[in-house]
Amino acid sequence: MIALYGKNDANFPRLETDVFFVDFDNKYTNNGYLNEMAEYIKDFQLKNPTLWERFVYQFRHDADFDSGWRGEYWGKMMRGACFVYSLTRDEELYAILKKTVYDMMESSDESGRISSYDKSHEFSGWDMWSRKYVLLGMQYFIEICDDEEFIAKITESMKAQVDYLMLYLGEGKKAVCTTSRYWRGLNASSILEPIVRLYNITGEEKYLEFAKHIAEKGGMDSFNVVDLVLENNLYPYQYPMTKAYEMISYFEGLLEYYRATKEEKYKTAVIYFADKVLESDFTVIGCCGSSHELFDHSTVRQANTTNGLQQETCVTVTMMKFMYQLTLLTGDSKYVDAFERSLYNAYLGAVNTDKVIEPTLKDEFPDLNYEPLPFDSYSPLTAGLRGKGIGGFKVMSDKHYYGCCACIGSAGIGLYSKMALMTSKKGFALNLYNSGTIESKTPNGNRVIFDIETEYPVGSEVKITLSLEKDEKFELKLRNPQWSKTTSLLVNGESVSVKEGYIVIDHAFKDGDEIVLCLDMRTEAIYPIPYGSQVLMNRGELHYLIPAYDEEDPLAKNHIALRRGPLFLSQENRLGYSVDDAVEVNVNADGYVDVEFPEKTLAPYKNMLEVTVPLKDGGKMHVTDYASAGKKWTEESKMAVWMLTK
Repeated sequence: MIALYGKNDANFPRLETDVFFVDFDNKYTNNGYLNEMAEYIKDFQLKNPTLWERFVYQFRHDADFDSGWRGEYWGKMMRGACFVYSLTRDEELYAILKKTVYDMMESSDESGRISSYDKSHEFSGWDMWSRKYVLLGMQYFIEICDDEEFIAKITESMKAQVDYLMLYLGEGKKAVCTTSRYWRGLNASSILEPIVRLYNITGEEKYLEFAKHIAEKGGMDSFNVVDLVLENNLYPYQYPMTKAYEMISYFEGLLEYYRATKEEKYKTAVIYFADKVLESDFTVIGCCGSSHELFDHSTVRQANTTNGLQQETCVTVTMMKFMYQLTLLTGDSKYVDAFERSLYNAYLGAVNTDKVIEPTLKDEFPDLNYEPLPFDSYSPLTAGLRGKGIGGFKVMSDKHYYGCCACIGSAGIGLYSKMALMTSKKGFALNLYNSGTIESKTPNGNRVIFDIETEYPVGSEVKITLSLEKDEKFELKLRNPQWSKTTSLLVNGESVSVKEGYIVIDHAFKDGDEIVLCLDMRTEAIYPIPYGSQVLMNRGELHYLIPAYDEEDPLAKNHIALRRGPLFLSQENRLGYSVDDAVEVNVNADGYVDVEFPEKTLAPYKNMLEVTVPLKDGGKMHVTDYASAGKKWTEESKMAVWMLTK
């Protein structure tokens, strides 16, 4: 066997192609808002056996008779559930997951084939996409499974599934990229990721050969997107096909292929693609797509008032996972910055904490079994509503329904455990700051506990106390977020110089060492600038000056956004005003706003942050963090992160 992301035994050596890796034995005790969200998602969705049974049922009865994607539901939710288990170590959840993996294997036919399409319709529509997620679901369960005999059975099932594919697909046969007429076959080509991972698990060269076929075709049935990316001239919104979620998924597979082959051109292509997305299509809330689910120059178009459905949750979570992978690969903290922006804004904003049922559903589908889904699918930027549609909506034979964003969502909160603390040959990188403890092993194999006391992302101070069973010299990297301009650091009471990116402490650590990181929580005003203006760069990453597409929507330039630490602030109709009315924020000459914590809260809902913003007329405007606003999904809770100005 080769590598499955650093699993800590002889069969799973750490990835030599990556700067960082993840120790699967790390243990987390989380406090605060992130922990509340993880528990909510786990209890509301992931520990529901009926839901898992419903998703397996789709494979036993060829449910995707309409060229649908019901077959994606099980694997997407399984991946997220495995991530959440890594964070919570909930044994009841583990038992539910083990049973549903067994049930899924039992749904195979005599050849080992598992598909929600019957044989007469296979290799069309979303068949390969759904098979991809079955494989990924099983592979991520292997990462948390403690039963070697069961792992062997899962591996045999996956081999049978892929062996069946290879009878009909591959070099000299039908090309994988031609097995779907959707998005030029890019959805089908994204099966590259689990194919490479199966090679990693088994070491069998035939799977790497199959992966080579998919990679060398370049993802599309009539266009090689890898060659296009390597030219490094166009942005993703300028490609012949611009579907964001599927394209990111394909490049995740390409990253895996690079790890297996060490062919540098694929690493280069992945990094070029990621950086182009961050430059041209990444919004203030950390998502892509201001016009539906496509790359569309969102960095420029995000303050337009003419945008429709936008900022799909599937794209948010897939971007988070992609940024996690790029952090492992490159060790560059700018990808953690992007991950964190997505986490605290677009992602947490999509969690359906009020358990609202999509408002128009009963009008369109009067005979369904109505129930709230755990995640919203689309997020507004200018004045608008949450809950404007269910992404990937499909009705199942029992009159229950589900959606793609509802299934992928749990992976977002589960990724916290993978991104928060990463290890290297030299030591650790602490990427995310949440109150709680992380237990790990030092480079010499000694136990270490990082006890983190903080009110972050609201508070500016992060206090880290180390508990070590044996003194040891190692490297500890602390991420200095791009937005923090006046960071300070104390190690055992002594000031340490800081720098952009990672602050490196190369120290002989001992039990009880104390580190205090203080971050810049001033509230920054952000304006759209005219399209075509020079975008300021900061160590290779976009500064928070975001262009607006004035030629398309003249109102776009009349907006302001406010950022405090990793949180973007939001207006909301329940805070004492209408978000449709223009305001004039009193911005200081240095570009910051002197917000205050109110003596009395106005928000009739739980939030991470509520502050008052000074206005030029002497008044004050209450705002909350974007993620907490708009949860009623009605005009009552209309919201805006891009606030209309006079």
